[in-house]
Amino acid sequence: MVIAKFRNLNGPDAVTVITWYAILLFVVPTDQRIEALGSAGSPVYLLAIVALLWWAWHRIQRPALAGPKSIQWVRTAAFIFVGACVASYSKSALVATPSSEVSVADMGLIRVGALVGILLIAHDGVTREDRLMVLVRRLTLFAGLYAGLGLAQFFTGLNIVDTWQIPGLSAGGNVGIGGRGGFVRAAATATHPLEYAVVLSMMLPFCLTFAIHERSRSAFLRWFPVAAITLSAVLSVSRSAFISLAAVLLILIPSWTPAVRRAAGFVMAVGAVAVYVAVPGMAGTVVGMFSAGDSSVASRTDSYDDALSFLLVSPWFGRGFGTFLPAYRILDNQYLGSVIEIGLVGLVSLLAIIASAATVAISARRYGKGQPMHAMGLALVASMVAGSLSFAFFDAFSFPQACGTLFLVAGLCGAYANIRRNAAAVTDGQP
Repeated sequence: MVIAKFRNLNGPDAVTVITWYAILLFVVPTDQRIEALGSAGSPVYLLAIVALLWWAWHRIQRPALAGPKSIQWVRTAAFIFVGACVASYSKSALVATPSSEVSVADMGLIRVGALVGILLIAHDGVTREDRLMVLVRRLTLFAGLYAGLGLAQFFTGLNIVDTWQIPGLSAGGNVGIGGRGGFVRAAATATHPLEYAVVLSMMLPFCLTFAIHERSRSAFLRWFPVAAITLSAVLSVSRSAFISLAAVLLILIPSWTPAVRRAAGFVMAVGAVAVYVAVPGMAGTVVGMFSAGDSSVASRTDSYDDALSFLLVSPWFGRGFGTFLPAYRILDNQYLGSVIEIGLVGLVSLLAIIASAATVAISARRYGKGQPMHAMGLALVASMVAGSLSFAFFDAFSFPQACGTLFLVAGLCGAYANIRRNAAAVTDGQP
């Protein structure tokens, strides 16, 4: 059963809350927090925890509201994930734990609550097609501005973000631009350029869908986010960005009309030539990233034996969410990290969130052909695939923007399926 509206006619609804969540997620640099609260003082996590409490309050106050009768697979997978994390935390509390891991384990539960909170508020709180479209439009705008900030960093070589002083927040100095192959690696407000590239790849499907199918807005508003995100992803000098972009295009291109495919092919060819000419050496750097001798690839493959050794010690619930510290080893693979920290049960539940979100979104497309709502299902699938692929290339749960975006999109997949299912039921004359 889903919560009916999460909406007060005289107050904010779930879309308003998620909008503020997106603003805090993308605008506030990830290293800035309320100093008195320590690691738990991140504004975006605090808002997400409040969202979780709001969701729970509605469930308690309105348990008998009507909703879709089908199983809510995304929400069920999220609950199993929470259960696995709590079981892992309980297990770690019963054994001798290094002092450096105790507070990290506590913070891990807070992060899990925040991530699942925003998933639930999106899943059960966005109940109307028009509100879903409003939310996704806002996300595309934020994504375009986020990409634009990264472009400014790339071309100027200035961090820019380090000059931002937000009242009440203290900066940890962990956000900054990097470099690879002699090129600046922009990060916008993200912790790392790789996180920046992952967020861009997850937002691109929504931007493309609106640019192609929503003609009510000006061409600039429709295509600026697409151009900014695509250029930023290419210039991010990130292997994950190219793999995720390829996955997004492979999923979306077959659904486009021949005219759109021809136009997209022409624009991509011209864009590739323009980048090759305007940014000398970029092509060689990109080729080098995918060469067999890349040290980062070797580092990732060497982590499998370490993960297996930890798995054999505690196979089902791991050693505690967030307790495998970077000081021990940087795995650069969230799935390996998850199997160490929350065991096989936790890893399977995480994969279940991803798989169920993509499945319900693609299956709900059969309920009607109206655009851009019909195409939005495939955009959600492409976003989930891009994010899940990226999780294999870095420790995503250590990066709030990347994991926060993935859980938000997972919730929107469930909301999309419920909205489409409800609309079909009304059309068929069902209550």
